Amino acid sequence: MSETTIETIWPQAIAAYDYGGSATKILYAGPKNQIRLLCMEPEVVSVPQESVLAYTRDQLGLAEPENTAWVAFRNDYRAVGYLAKERFHANAGLSELKYERALHKTLAGMWAIKEKLNLPAKFTAAIAVLLPPGEYEDRNRFERVLREALADYQTPTGSMSVELLAFNCKPEGGGIYLMHNKKVGSVLKERVCAIAMIGYRNASLLVVQRGDVRPGKTSDLGFIRMVERVVARTSGQTAERLTPAIAAAGSEFKAGSLMRLARSTTKQGRAEEVQQMIAAIKEARPEYVRSLTSWLDENLPLDCDELVFCGGTADYLRRELNEHYDRFPLIWNAEVAMPPILAMPCGFV
Repeated sequence: MSETTIETIWPQAIAAYDYGGSATKILYAGPKNQIRLLCMEPEVVSVPQESVLAYTRDQLGLAEPENTAWVAFRNDYRAVGYLAKERFHANAGLSELKYERALHKTLAGMWAIKEKLNLPAKFTAAIAVLLPPGEYEDRNRFERVLREALADYQTPTGSMSVELLAFNCKPEGGGIYLMHNKKVGSVLKERVCAIAMIGYRNASLLVVQRGDVRPGKTSDLGFIRMVERVVARTSGQTAERLTPAIAAAGSEFKAGSLMRLARSTTKQGRAEEVQQMIAAIKEARPEYVRSLTSWLDENLPLDCDELVFCGGTADYLRRELNEHYDRFPLIWNAEVAMPPILAMPCGFV
């Protein structure tokens, strides 16, 4: 039962999850149907029960719930998001399967939504999620575990019980395909269309052959692969710090975006550090582009009629991708514009 629908009862909360490697992005709405954006850091870590209970008990201030989230299911306590990152020094788990951490991210997200919408501890919800094409076969198992966990789990404010009225899982790139299909109409049934989603952690390819969606493919060639090359060529930098700076520097390699990363105590030393980072980016970027386009070339169908790019990394590499794939009609993000209310920064993609 990988996809269920709402029949007669309208849920008290609706949420759509994108478990990105740079951030968990959640669109949610409550009874008044105003759509909002919630962002959480991607970190998840197992912690002792005593540690999270002590943190909640001794907490001072009025932090937002997404910054203080932890959940417990079957006596397994996990800190999630900012709390996991800053308090318990967790990692983003980029080498793990997305769906394995997605359970705790979903539970924590629903608690944060409950707090923001002032919902009771027991409420109904509809949830949609995205998984990489390479993990899409795990959707049924994920739904079963998610339903069981939502029914009874612990949070900083006590027990929670969410009745899941509807669940929908789509492969990454699936939403872009649906929007593209809506725009171009039945003509898509006569084309072979490829949707390339290039994010922070993964690069995925979804191929639609005359309306028939084929099994997708996923690689680990996300933006992190380029960042790792830059880290190896610089001193004292981390992927976490470099990622937003490299993105902001853009294809012009703007020095101002990198200046705040310089650690030297002298003006000349900081200038030299920035130049070292720029040189590292200039070397790493074409290397990464070659790796990425090689994988795409290997997996694109020979009879491809059009190529749709989406994801923050695709936007970052738009110049190179336009040049390399000049033989295809290219569509960017299915020409979908983000509503202003949702256009706040939220991770890299």
